[in-house]
Amino acid sequence: MIVYVLWMLGWLQTLARRDEDKGALGRHGLLLGSLVALLVALPLVQTISGSTPRFSILLTLVLVAAVLVNSHQRWIFVVASLTGLGAVIGIAGAEFSGSSSLRLAAHLLSLGLLGFTTLVLLNSLIQANEVSRDTIVGGICVYLLVGLCFGMAFLAIADLQPGAFVSQSEALVPSLADTSALATQLLYFSFVTLTTLGYGDITPVHDMAQMLAVAEAIVGQLYLTIFVARLVALYVGRASKT
Repeated sequence: MIVYVLWMLGWLQTLARRDEDKGALGRHGLLLGSLVALLVALPLVQTISGSTPRFSILLTLVLVAAVLVNSHQRWIFVVASLTGLGAVIGIAGAEFSGSSSLRLAAHLLSLGLLGFTTLVLLNSLIQANEVSRDTIVGGICVYLLVGLCFGMAFLAIADLQPGAFVSQSEALVPSLADTSALATQLLYFSFVTLTTLGYGDITPVHDMAQMLAVAEAIVGQLYLTIFVARLVALYVGRASKT
């Protein structure tokens, strides 16, 4: 089993490195595609039976893409792969067993991988020497990952404290019958908070949820300001050399 896992890790790293020279269609493009698919497909398939683990399937695709995008350094790839493997096992175990503990562990491990990937991509953006298609795609990925990370954090809080969020005076409680419903609502809340739209239809009532919502709004505004400033600085610096 250990040999098989190591072989799979090596194969994934080879696959990611093979696509590395494809620019935006390579590692960053795959991650962006999986993130967009999660955000677009999740609400569109609400008509599917609640027994279909649509959020788990889409989240797993994002996790695989996150592992592939971390293939440029071995230690980063190993950390991402092991965390991602644990998250996928937790997701599958929670779906088959209905265990709330496994679901919480899956959410936390997913948050760990997504947060780690966000930091890695952010570091690569800071170190970039020019504006390229891959730089822009990577920057978009970071923004979407921030929203997804906070969404996973909100899900973990909802697992630990059912009723931490309310919608129209009704508590949002995790359901073993349809885990995707709560995920859809809290991802919606996360991106509404990240963009500071603040519709107010979903409200955090737990202290930790409230502070995370405030932090997300601040991070979202700071990131957009800093990212755009960085792109302008790189463009101006390149133009001055030509």
